[in-house]
Amino acid sequence: MFMSMRMIVVLAAALLLVVFAAQNTTPVGVQLLWWEISAPASVAVFAAFAVGVLVGALLFWTDQRRSRRRQQMALSTTLAKKPQRWWW
Repeated sequence: MFMSMRMIVVLAAALLLVVFAAQNTTPVGVQLLWWEISAPASVAVFAAFAVGVLVGALLFWTDQRRSRRRQQMALSTTLAKKPQRWWW
């Protein structure tokens, strides 16, 4: 069976992630305000990436929600302005 292009890209990305994690095991210190955490470099990079994805998803979700509300408001005002037509 032939693998789809998407599956090949996902497997290549997963392989690169495993190689990155294996090569970056040196502990690094991360400081934020009064917190200080020591973790392998690969974990620190992954955590920063995950937080970035989460923030981006929340911003995208709120923008989509706002857009849907604007469309609903525009639709409701358009329907309200239409003259009523009676069946006779």
